[in-house]
Amino acid sequence: MTTVTKKTNKHCHKHTNIDLVLEQVKKAKLRLTEPRRAILSALVDNHGPFSAEEIHRLFCKKVCDLVTIYRCLSSLTAAGIIRRCEFGDGTARYEISGKEGHHHHVICRKCKKIEILDDCELENIDRVATRRGFVDITHSLEFFGICPSCK
Repeated sequence: MTTVTKKTNKHCHKHTNIDLVLEQVKKAKLRLTEPRRAILSALVDNHGPFSAEEIHRLFCKKVCDLVTIYRCLSSLTAAGIIRRCEFGDGTARYEISGKEGHHHHVICRKCKKIEILDDCELENIDRVATRRGFVDITHSLEFFGICPSCK
């Protein structure tokens, strides 16, 4: 399983209230099924980002099968409730989304440990895009290196 380490406490998803996330599901007019509730609870309780297989292992497999996990991840991503992270290894990972939780990651190329970088200096670039008439601006930026344990 991927190891995720917090760099700072700012904007930590562990402070995300599951009730607020479940309210987002209702606002998106998605049914609040047991698998969706289990996935969201796992992501809020454990942060992430996690692959579909890792999410499936986080809770009892009797809740749903892996195919249902993929379907739920797809609908929750489309609704903007979770975000998909791509780290260039062919595995999609997912975490709770939202401006209050916006952050980037640094990933060890050897052990695959992921550390969260809360500070984002790219908001200025987002504003440049806004001045050019773009709306609903998002960005994705990840860093890769060798962690202190692996060097």
